[in-house]
Amino acid sequence: MMLLAGLGLVGCASTSVDTTAIDPIPDPDLSPEISHPPAAEYGPHSDLLYSILLGELSGQFNDVNQALEHYMRASQLSSDPAVAERTTRIAMVAKNWEAGLQAAHRWSELAGSDPKLNQILGVLELRNGNVDKAVVQFEMLMLSTGDSPEKGFGILGAILARESDSDSAARVLEKLVNKYFENPYGHLTLAGLALQARDYLRALDESELAIGFAPELTDARILRVQALLGLEETDAALKDMKVLAGETPENRELRMSYARMLLTAKRYEEAEVEFESLYAENPDDSELIYTLGLLHLQQEQFEAAKADFTRLMQSSQRKDEGHYYLGRIAEQQKDFVTAITEFEQVGRGQYFLDSKARIASVYVEIKGLEKAQQYLAEFRSRLNTPDEIVQVYLVEGQLLHEQELYVIAIDLYSEGLQKYPGHRDLLYARALMAEEIDRIDLLESDLRAILSEDPDNASALNALGYTLADHNSRIGEALKYIERALEIRPDDPAVIDSMGWVQFRLGNYEQAEQYLRRAYQLLEDAEIGGHLVELFWAQGDHDSAQKMMQEVLERFPDEEYLLELQKKFQQ
Repeated sequence: MMLLAGLGLVGCASTSVDTTAIDPIPDPDLSPEISHPPAAEYGPHSDLLYSILLGELSGQFNDVNQALEHYMRASQLSSDPAVAERTTRIAMVAKNWEAGLQAAHRWSELAGSDPKLNQILGVLELRNGNVDKAVVQFEMLMLSTGDSPEKGFGILGAILARESDSDSAARVLEKLVNKYFENPYGHLTLAGLALQARDYLRALDESELAIGFAPELTDARILRVQALLGLEETDAALKDMKVLAGETPENRELRMSYARMLLTAKRYEEAEVEFESLYAENPDDSELIYTLGLLHLQQEQFEAAKADFTRLMQSSQRKDEGHYYLGRIAEQQKDFVTAITEFEQVGRGQYFLDSKARIASVYVEIKGLEKAQQYLAEFRSRLNTPDEIVQVYLVEGQLLHEQELYVIAIDLYSEGLQKYPGHRDLLYARALMAEEIDRIDLLESDLRAILSEDPDNASALNALGYTLADHNSRIGEALKYIERALEIRPDDPAVIDSMGWVQFRLGNYEQAEQYLRRAYQLLEDAEIGGHLVELFWAQGDHDSAQKMMQEVLERFPDEEYLLELQKKFQQ
């Protein structure tokens, strides 16, 4: 027994197979008491001892499959549930669900009925594709919670939410919900699972069923709001949330959620009313003061925002944010001396480098580019961290870009690359700058250098594909780069726009419109809007092109690309 304890059977402490990380056991109260094995079973020459020793040694060498093979044999030789339990856990580490199920049934034979075993058996049946058998185990787990329908479905929801096969998990839950149809917590749990899977219609239906059986169930009403937001029915979601927050004025969390929803919906005036009301009740809440400051700044209510951030700093909370946003306000009001003073007081942290970048931008305004470059060079010389030094190079390069000094910017990035060869951010920045002077050879060289080290770099893939498409060069190759970028970032509006643009170049106008409309829906960007204008014009739909042009020019009246496009279509 001492030898076995040293090898880890009793305490399982020395093996390299990490059994503590095996899911699923969210509730420690469900852990069974398992007795230690009788010494007689482990004679010094027994096959059982031999199998366990080999299993533990395999674990020490991280050969989990070999460890499982030996432990599977040990679990058949032993009448000790501890051996079967360990076998089950090793199988789950190895993701061998078939062996895990066999070991778990052996464990169940030896240990008897236990909620934790029901849970593990349910998961393993599910992972082996046995939905009906999984339902049996999960129902036993639910019933073990006694007269608590909320806890039973709550445990089940927590388990199933972690399963990768969301369809099978939903089928298991559906069967139990239908069996206990009048239990509102079943519908609530199914609504949550549907919401996680982005099945917003199902989430809406199930949350409404839960509300029907238990109108007072706040969680169900919140899930209904989330489902409505997923369906982009923002007005209905806000209406419901307003009622809910109004019914429970003491529930500060709900009222905060409603106020934030108003912010997301860009209903700034309504959001301000809600936040002001919350602040009146909680005048020392630094988070509310900070949020109000941002809200007033968003609406260009600079004096109110200034008062908020000053009050925030007086409370000794979030001082860096206070100095940063007071600097932003001063910058907006052309009070450049105050802006520099505030930005200089921002300490190391989230806003540190951006504050230095803004000081440089202010110097461009009041003392010229040379002073800004001098300031950044001095600041860069005081830094020791390569990533921070590179960020300052990028800041200076952006200033040069704004002044249309593209060649000087390329030289600056080249200087940085001499110090930090192969740095991806510098390579990427130089590539984009090279495109400005039509140095497609340099752009392609730098982006390929990034991709040689990081073939799944979506930014580089997208930039290379888009540039080739934009120059109407090697369109087939461009398409492959953008397809790969879209696989990596399927919801990135820049990549979606690139796919729309390459489809436009290929003459696939219908597909191009689908991608471009989706990209513009995700991000109302001047370039994406311009691409839609060009597409409509190419299709002969001049009315839609003019309408779109007017819309994007109202948002971006100084955008050079749009102005050039407008001249082109007026000729």
